Amino acid sequence: MTSSERDLRAWTVDAIVTRHMELEAAKRKFISDFYREEFLRHKSRLECQRTFFKEGTYEEIEGVLDRIISEMDRICEVENFEELASHLLHRIDIVTNLSSSKIDPTYRIH
Repeated sequence: MTSSERDLRAWTVDAIVTRHMELEAAKRKFISDFYREEFLRHKSRLECQRTFFKEGTYEEIEGVLDRIISEMDRICEVENFEELASHLLHRIDIVTNLSSSKIDPTYRIH
């Protein structure tokens, strides 16, 4: 193998690795944006339900939602980010009941 062939092969591998990393970053950004929008929908729903909560409880839930929303890009850097974000979304849905899924009433906060 000549020097130019080795250089070409190294360049090709570098290009593939770089492209793979770019695609992974774009995928994480897309998923992060998706979950951020979902949490914003739940926050909107929570605001509509404000009168059903004690003020301290509402503020605590709102604070958790705000933190999740603001840190979603960091959450999506975790190795099992899709599982984690899905779990957090499910837990918030128990409070807001935004989805049409059937959830055992004993787990409801209000």
